[in-house]
Amino acid sequence: MPLALSLALQTAGWFVAMVVLMSLLEHQIHCRLMHKMPRFPLFRDLKARKRVFTSHAVEHHSQYRQHFHDDPMPPGEDRGIRLNVREGLIESLPVVIALAPFSTIGAVMFPSVVCLHHCIWNQIHLEMHQPQKRFFANWSAYKFVARHHFLHHRHPDKNFNVAFPIGDWLFGTVARVTDEDRVAMEAEGIA
Repeated sequence: MPLALSLALQTAGWFVAMVVLMSLLEHQIHCRLMHKMPRFPLFRDLKARKRVFTSHAVEHHSQYRQHFHDDPMPPGEDRGIRLNVREGLIESLPVVIALAPFSTIGAVMFPSVVCLHHCIWNQIHLEMHQPQKRFFANWSAYKFVARHHFLHHRHPDKNFNVAFPIGDWLFGTVARVTDEDRVAMEAEGIA
């Protein structure tokens, strides 16, 4: 096999693997850190841990539970709509360090996928909750993830993935669509 083809296949394989890993991480972080308080008092009493839970499960979900979207808000007042790309890259370092001895491609690919995930997440999540008819708003792929996330706001114990909804299928947390959900999605224009 030519070296260029081998490198291309390895890169593609690592990309797919890292997208799946990012989806699993997104799912578990969203499910376990953002929707559940820890059982152990040591972790439950950490200020940062409380802030993550309160910002998401209390503020974001209470704001967007009844109405999936609202009018644009000033930056900093968006109640958990955006992810911080720089923080995501810093948080990816343990995985990079673990992968580096085995694969340079994998070690480079993970922070690249984290950056891609956060950029996609920020754009689609913002369009979901503060629609401005961005260029992708009518794409079927966007409407698919918008429906997926809409159902999370109606069923907070389901549909934890936003950008790459692979983890929900692997963990069995995909919400079943009810007739009421279907009507509400039609009203939102995402059916």
